[in-house]
Amino acid sequence: MRWWLNARAIKLLLLVSILTVLLLVLPVSALTATPSPGGATLALAAMAALALPASIGWALSRGDEGLERRAIRPTAAADLGLVLALVVGVVTLEGVLCAAGLAAAGLVAARAALTYTGMMLISASFGGWGSAAIVPAIYFTFVLVVGGGSDVDNPAAWAWIGAPGTNAAAMAAAAGTFLIGVIARARWALR
Repeated sequence: MRWWLNARAIKLLLLVSILTVLLLVLPVSALTATPSPGGATLALAAMAALALPASIGWALSRGDEGLERRAIRPTAAADLGLVLALVVGVVTLEGVLCAAGLAAAGLVAARAALTYTGMMLISASFGGWGSAAIVPAIYFTFVLVVGGGSDVDNPAAWAWIGAPGTNAAAMAAAAGTFLIGVIARARWALR
């Protein structure tokens, strides 16, 4: 277990998780400002949310996947449990902070974290962790470059991370992406 904890850089992942949440509430952060009409707060929240999935992808790519698949202990199950614990914990805190009025961009960051992690889990099931960590960044870039819809409050349907925090359809799409990712990775781990 100690080897797994070290190989997965647990201390770093916990630090990134804490900093991701603190970024939403620290007075020096641009994310604590009132949401801007131009969408800058929204874009910053979606960008800040990249830190956790990218760190998780990096940490999980550090192991020898072939060796771990033959290991007696269920490393893949522990990895999925780690992802669930970190992401669900951070997303819950972001939602609570938003509901308490302490983090205006909390729901945007939570929705982005769910979306990015779901996409990463899906791609890890097909291409491994090495390439999976970059998929969320590619999606975020596409949303910024070509995700515009009719106006700032209505991005293209596939660019739901760019919707306002209260958009229920966007939150459902994010939760669905996360759920599909968890199922895909769990199926991969069981084969």
